[in-house]
Amino acid sequence: MAIAFAKEGAKAVGITYVTREESAKETYEEITSFGCHAYMHHVEVTNRESIKDWLKQISGAEGRVDVLVNNAGINRQGPIDTVTEKDWDDIMAVNLKGPFLVSQEILPIMVGMGGGRIINVASVSGLYGGPTTAHYAASKAGLISLTQVLARWGAGHNILVNSISPGIIETDLTREELRGGGGKNVLGLTLLKRPGQVEDVSSIAVMLASDEQNYMTGQTISPNGGSYFTD
Repeated sequence: MAIAFAKEGAKAVGITYVTREESAKETYEEITSFGCHAYMHHVEVTNRESIKDWLKQISGAEGRVDVLVNNAGINRQGPIDTVTEKDWDDIMAVNLKGPFLVSQEILPIMVGMGGGRIINVASVSGLYGGPTTAHYAASKAGLISLTQVLARWGAGHNILVNSISPGIIETDLTREELRGGGGKNVLGLTLLKRPGQVEDVSSIAVMLASDEQNYMTGQTISPNGGSYFTD
């Protein structure tokens, strides 16, 4: 998504990381190759002071923040009777508390600018209750609800808030799993019988962030290959 924004002519794009610093550096360099100013920061989205420091640096350097994408997330698969309290707390902290804290801290900046866009990356699991990811599904369902609450609040300040709930997307982290027997079974649950690509998600983010769409807020868009309409 960061690269997609840069390709579309964003003046500046800031990316954050926790553990995958090398991957963040590669993304940073690709962003700059499009003539876009890039920022890279280590940010703990569960820590308000870490968020404040990051936003202070970005807004101080650029004078504004137009778009926020809440994309940080973790998952630990397992049926609900095996979910530990720590697993539940960790996933809720990153997947739900994190977007809440970041959004809360960025709202005054966007209000001062006269508006902005917030895009929350949820999951199709949050729409149908992922069977082997109870805590993950619950966190993403909560994020969809948070999207609606933020949209209600933001409407009076020209802040549009929407969420993207992807289905099965092929990435560096999922590619090997999708090629295995279990992955093929999961793909069989979609109408298209194939995974989505990162562009299927990033293109939606670009649309939601652009001035070409000024009447959509509180909505959830789900690129999921027809997961709801299986036999």
